[in-house]
Amino acid sequence: MFHMEAFTSSIATSGANTFQQLNYLNIGNIIPQLNNGLNIPAQLPYLHTVFGVGVSLVHVRPQTPAFLPYPYWTLSPNNRGSAFESPARYWDFSSGAIPMKPTDELDIFVTQNSGAAETEYVGVNLSDGNIIPAPPGRRFTVHGTSATTLTAARWTTVNWTFDQTIPAGRYAIVGARCFSATGRLFRVIPTEPPNYRPGGIMVQAYDALDPVGQRLFDFVGGPTAPNWGVWTYTNSYVMPQCELFAVAADTAEEMWFDMVLIGAAPTFGQGQNPSSATGGI
Repeated sequence: MFHMEAFTSSIATSGANTFQQLNYLNIGNIIPQLNNGLNIPAQLPYLHTVFGVGVSLVHVRPQTPAFLPYPYWTLSPNNRGSAFESPARYWDFSSGAIPMKPTDELDIFVTQNSGAAETEYVGVNLSDGNIIPAPPGRRFTVHGTSATTLTAARWTTVNWTFDQTIPAGRYAIVGARCFSATGRLFRVIPTEPPNYRPGGIMVQAYDALDPVGQRLFDFVGGPTAPNWGVWTYTNSYVMPQCELFAVAADTAEEMWFDMVLIGAAPTFGQGQNPSSATGGI
């Protein structure tokens, strides 16, 4: 189980090695805020992945007391530009997630060397320390589109219209890709508990490469390693929404879910709504 949150703010120029704090995005957040960071939940006390992007971004440094007395991680390289590079620069600790202490504050500090003030963006996935491997079963990728107008620099909920229906059944989502013109980060809204929202980076070009662990399949059609495993479960009655974080009011978005069939579709009682039966949002 893992979950995405975002940090962003405009910081003054500081040079490559003078760190400044980014603010936790406390609009649409699931995990409570603590000062300028987030309050590490007992259910997700591990650092899973870190994604940083900014035109002149240099270093990203996650800080929490549990990392001491060893030096804080100074993560480089990162993505310098208005979009995640291809291949994306990111930090994947999922197969050996870094332990933190519940109720402590997790902060993000960064540096930039633009010569002027600049806004930086960092996405962080927290986890319970476990990877649930992609189960055996029929594997495929489903593609969807949306014409939602995104709210700049906020999480915006998006519903998808999929190209094709999927056969009745229960499925594991085991990878994802998301596209829009100024997209930075996305996360999946589960249709059944728990409500934590796993996520990854967005791409702004059709030929941009996703982080390897973010997809079930690599770019020549084979399995990736290490894969982040199961993101969430869903069924053919109700497919997940997503929350997208972009820096402008994009109006065209696309989504790919890598999925595995794991069993028969659930059977609902008379008068029971499929969404409510699965804990849907």
